[in-house]
Amino acid sequence: MMTAADIIESGQRHVEAYLTGTGYHCHHGMAHHGSVDIEARGEEDNLYVHVVATLAPHEAPELTTGDCARVLSRAMTLGYDSWMAKVQIGPEGELVGDIQWVQLNH
Repeated sequence: MMTAADIIESGQRHVEAYLTGTGYHCHHGMAHHGSVDIEARGEEDNLYVHVVATLAPHEAPELTTGDCARVLSRAMTLGYDSWMAKVQIGPEGELVGDIQWVQLNH
């Protein structure tokens, strides 16, 4: 059975794979209560991505006001666009469905 840390790590891995596959260079930060942040640098833009991963079929929760403020503040400090990526993980760490992208600083 997957632990909470396994679920976060799997979610991070799937989001990083997607981002690197589209030309970004990624660096991830510390995990925060069921989530992890990724700095993704691209040729045209830079993204600060907050990844929330859950074990399918559970839906990823919305960001708390505090988490949203933290993510937006960090993205603003870096001069990056701020996004949230919601992922559902299967029992073997596989991605279930598509990554759901939500822009936070629109």
